[in-house]
Amino acid sequence: ARGEDWPMLRQLLQTCGLTEAGVAAQLDRVRVATWQGRIVGMALLERYAEGGLLRSVAVEPAWQRRSIGRRLVETMLEEARREGLSQVFLLTETAADFFARLGFVPIAREEVPASVRAAPQFTHLCPVSSQVMRRIF
Repeated sequence: ARGEDWPMLRQLLQTCGLTEAGVAAQLDRVRVATWQGRIVGMALLERYAEGGLLRSVAVEPAWQRRSIGRRLVETMLEEARREGLSQVFLLTETAADFFARLGFVPIAREEVPASVRAAPQFTHLCPVSSQVMRRIF
C-alpha cells in the first residue's frame, strides 16, 4: 500500500470493525486487493524475532466470499516463508473458522513467543477474549 491509500484503508478497517492503530506507520507491509482502482481488501504481516503476526485482514462486505481474504492471507504466508519465518500468529474475535480453513490452529496465549506477545495487539489493542491462532511452516 502507499500513503495515498490510507484514507481507503482506514475506511475499510472501520467498516470491518478492526483497529487502525499502527497500520498507517506500516503501509509498506500492507498488501491490498483492488478492483477498478478501489481497495476492496487488505492484510498486514508484522515481523518479530520469533514469528510473524498477521493482522488487519479485511475485505469489503460486498466483496466477501469471493476468495479475496484467502488470497491475501496466502500471499502474506508466502512472504513470511520467503523471509524465513517459521510460524505466524493472529488474534481474532469473529473469523476463527475462516483462518482454520487456511491451516491456523487455536493455541493458548501462553504458547505465543515473548517477542510476538509484546506486540500491541497482545498487550492492549485486542480483547483478551480474542482467539489466538498459529500456523507453523
